[in-house]
Amino acid sequence: MLMEPTAAIVAVATIVGIIVGGGVALLLRRRSAPAIDAPGELTRLSVQLEEREREVEQVRYERDAARQERDSARRELVTAQTELAAVKADHRARTEELAAARAQLDNQFKGLAAGVLKESTETLLKQAREQFDSQRQLTAAELEQRTEAIDSLVGPIRESLEKLGQRTGEIEKERTGAYERLTTQVASLQKVAGSLSEALRSPNIRGQWAEQELGNILELAGLQQHIDYYPQHTVPVPGSVARPDAVVSVPGGLKVVIDAKAPLENYLKAHEADDTRRELALLTNHATAISRHAKELSERDYDAAVAGSPDFVLMFVPADPILDAAMKVQPTLWEQAWREHRVLIATPGLLLAFLRTVALAWQQQDMQKNAQEIADLGKELYGRLRTFAEHMHGVGKGLDQALTAYNKGVGSLESRVLPQARRFEDLGAVSDARRIPELAPVETTVRAMSGQETAPATEADIPPGSVLPHKRSA
Repeated sequence: MLMEPTAAIVAVATIVGIIVGGGVALLLRRRSAPAIDAPGELTRLSVQLEEREREVEQVRYERDAARQERDSARRELVTAQTELAAVKADHRARTEELAAARAQLDNQFKGLAAGVLKESTETLLKQAREQFDSQRQLTAAELEQRTEAIDSLVGPIRESLEKLGQRTGEIEKERTGAYERLTTQVASLQKVAGSLSEALRSPNIRGQWAEQELGNILELAGLQQHIDYYPQHTVPVPGSVARPDAVVSVPGGLKVVIDAKAPLENYLKAHEADDTRRELALLTNHATAISRHAKELSERDYDAAVAGSPDFVLMFVPADPILDAAMKVQPTLWEQAWREHRVLIATPGLLLAFLRTVALAWQQQDMQKNAQEIADLGKELYGRLRTFAEHMHGVGKGLDQALTAYNKGVGSLESRVLPQARRFEDLGAVSDARRIPELAPVETTVRAMSGQETAPATEADIPPGSVLPHKRSA
């Protein structure tokens, strides 16, 4: 009967948990808009939040499983209680039967008392008492056995219910703790997101973020610093000196200039705007800022300042949503930057594909450049292997001659020496422990090398130079 309030409390707690969880999820969805401000960091924060929601869902799943186990145990307890009630009813019926039998025996004894002797009456009474006591002991023993059987059946159920109650309490505590930790982490994530959003409002921080993203992509593409690309390379431009974020060397002598830009001021304000018209105006200003950056890069005339530079410049935007937001209000932005300013606006995916192609081109060029060296090394290795094979052939011939001489010696010893020596054994001159042992010939032969390996090497025997992994040095 004490389990019903607990079930009600658990049900109420479950409903409250679901309502609170839904409210937290709704609150997170409402507050997730500023997280777009920093795409890389907010993606990580969203993944952490999803992990916390999965933990809460796992706790709820364990709680539901515990409830199902508790309900099953309750049903088993009800069945056991029903069986116990039946046993008790049967016991009461047997007790009543015994009482009736005793009353009947008493009546019979009273009727016989008048017609029998005193000794016979005492004997009959004694026998009746013994029979009654035996029947009572038998009934008590049977009742005790049934009680023990019921206890053995109900005991594990009772223990399971107690463990279930304890586990349910623990799960509820864990769920409460997990919800509190999730609330704390959500508040912390919101605080971090706010701090990151505030940090990205600084032009210096935005520039450092863009440069760091560019460096990560260059490293991920497999290019080597100061060999395949030069970061912050100083180049003279008309009237001043410029320092593009990276100058990438391309096979054939080309030098591609890459400059990282992160125009986020109007982009961040647009996501915070409550009015649709104001958001549209801010996004338009954001697209204009990207076009202005493309124009400035075109005016620096990198193709004339950097030897080998083609007639275009790569402008790296560190996140796809930055360019996507601008192209929503100005769909031809990318085409205009290329057609009017010869500036190729590249997001991380496009830039990584380009740089990876450059890295593979360098690898192919290095392999072709070192093909002759690889062929020479293969020829020298083949000559050394041939010399080693000749030495092994000589060793095999020596072993074969040694085996032949050994077998001849064993045959001579057995046919001409040992028969004479055995006579000492027959005469008892030596003990059994000191007798000459039997010598067996060696039947194993030396494996001969084929003539192709030991023949003089010709130009046709040299295997063609294969392409081996080679890392281009500085």
